[in-house]
Amino acid sequence: MSEDPFDTPPHRIRVRYCETDRMGIAHHGSYVAWFEEARTEWLRHRGKTYRQMEDEGNLLQVVDFAVRYRKPVDYDDEVLVHVRVKERANAAVTLEYRVERASDGALTATGETRLACVGRDGKLRRLPSEL
Repeated sequence: MSEDPFDTPPHRIRVRYCETDRMGIAHHGSYVAWFEEARTEWLRHRGKTYRQMEDEGNLLQVVDFAVRYRKPVDYDDEVLVHVRVKERANAAVTLEYRVERASDGALTATGETRLACVGRDGKLRRLPSEL
């Protein structure tokens, strides 16, 4: 993780039953949706919604996704998903995530997504200033 502080409050998510496996542990695929939800709220907190960006013709495509699972979270646990910019280029941004169990602050996962900014024509575009 980079040394820059997380610049927005974490996004709180309660693990739903449908996000767990037979053991009652959050399924690994749930993290994709959690990262997306936290990223959407992170952007909103910075003054722009995904809808507004898309209306302006800036579409963000996930081109890379990585997650490292550290500790399990169970059904009905609350997790805090922190988001921050790790790296920014002209037309792409890499965001990093830290997932903590809300009850005890235990680090449960870390991850990254790399997003490319494209126009409706599919061509790369400069990232909006909010990113």
